[in-house]
Amino acid sequence: MKLQHWYDKLSPHWKRFVLSPYEHLFWSLIILFFSFAFIDEDNILGRISLTFFFLMTVLFVIETFRLRQKFLNLFRAIAVLSFIFSVFAIIFDSQDNKILYLLGQVIDLIFIAIAVLVIIKKIFSDTKVTGDTLRGGISVYLMLGIVWFQIYQIILTIIPKAFEGDLSVYQVFYFSFVTLTTVGYGDILPVHRATMIMANLEAIAGQLYPAVIIARLVSLYTVENSNKD
Repeated sequence: MKLQHWYDKLSPHWKRFVLSPYEHLFWSLIILFFSFAFIDEDNILGRISLTFFFLMTVLFVIETFRLRQKFLNLFRAIAVLSFIFSVFAIIFDSQDNKILYLLGQVIDLIFIAIAVLVIIKKIFSDTKVTGDTLRGGISVYLMLGIVWFQIYQIILTIIPKAFEGDLSVYQVFYFSFVTLTTVGYGDILPVHRATMIMANLEAIAGQLYPAVIIARLVSLYTVENSNKD
């Protein structure tokens, strides 16, 4: 009887979680953040683990596209193929394999950028503020930092001296979010014009996005309350 009681109590929450791709995406982004904090990038296993967590995030990103099953399966296959390219480049670390690593980065960037556009479109098409709207808005802000992280990674793959000194993946991830939030500690400096321009654009996006989204959410909330009254 107790098991049935807990099943009846938790079942609606579990079904809501399963049917909510934005909730999956939100928690996968949080896990990705913590993985950067605890996984050692200095060994091959650590780098592959980070790549795996990134794959999980991309797969949850694909779930937000709301396409036909055959297209979803195609995109999932492409994401897994991108992961295989990256793992191959990590294991056989040589200049020749940088092309595979670059290809994997570009594929991940495209998926995440599409998800950002899809979720923003949904937020602006919603007629009321829901938990899904809030999770989607937060996820987009986090994904903006990841989009620029991928852009910096692509630039570094092509131009290794685009930043001052040699940067690890952790440091590039850190620089992206420091720039997005316009904190700007100045401990990492872009020295190539490509990274300078991208850093400028990220700082602008980091300022504009919260202002626009907060204004949108406030207007939705105000309209919803007015209709209730």
